[in-house]
Amino acid sequence: MKQNINSRVPVKGKVLLVGGMRLLFIFCIVAIHSGCIPKANILTVDHCNIETDLQSRSISVGVNENQLLSDLYMLMKSNEKAIVTICEASNKSRRCIKNGVSVFVQGGIIPGIGKRDYYTFSNISLDKKSLKFTKDNSSTTFIGTPMHTRANDCRISIKNGGLQVEMTKYYANWAGIGNMIMAEGWAIDYINFDKGIVGLQLELDISGFLILGGGSKYVLLKFPRIPDALSQSYAQYKFIETKQLSDK
Repeated sequence: MKQNINSRVPVKGKVLLVGGMRLLFIFCIVAIHSGCIPKANILTVDHCNIETDLQSRSISVGVNENQLLSDLYMLMKSNEKAIVTICEASNKSRRCIKNGVSVFVQGGIIPGIGKRDYYTFSNISLDKKSLKFTKDNSSTTFIGTPMHTRANDCRISIKNGGLQVEMTKYYANWAGIGNMIMAEGWAIDYINFDKGIVGLQLELDISGFLILGGGSKYVLLKFPRIPDALSQSYAQYKFIETKQLSDK
């Protein structure tokens, strides 16, 4: 009889342990989905390169803040919910090196590559101080397997003469077992009005229980629809310098 009682104690202990872990897991998920996530770091750029098929010019963000926000809004609004492709690129030539953007992730005992092929943007709005939108991250994969990745809220604004991009962190899950938080940052420094391309330095930090990864890559976002009025606004900017594309 004593042997039967003693044999049941470890089982009860395991049940309590498993129950406690489930409660902790549920608590973490509720906290994440309730919006209790701190904001990611804000990246700031003082100068931006504006380009057409014929020439490339640099502008001071602070001097052109209203025009810059208006044109970014026009480009994004014309492509609301459209697929905006991503490619890794050279920050000098602004030419794609490979499709999508990839970073290394150590997922527990499984090392691998996390990748994202495109974004979609929605809830795009503009006021006098900022451009706001929701960024969909559902094209994210890990070792080729699709992930469940939440959308996040973003805001582009001009503060202290710099172009700032602020993003909330967001939750992602891989295969039902890998729970993580992603913190993403953009530093926009290039816009091509004729091709609908935005260039930026992308920073991505990924963390979770036994999960760590991320990286910094220069990428190009390709918007499929280019509004006619966008190229006409090019002449409205106050430029710092002019250089021929053959000199790049």
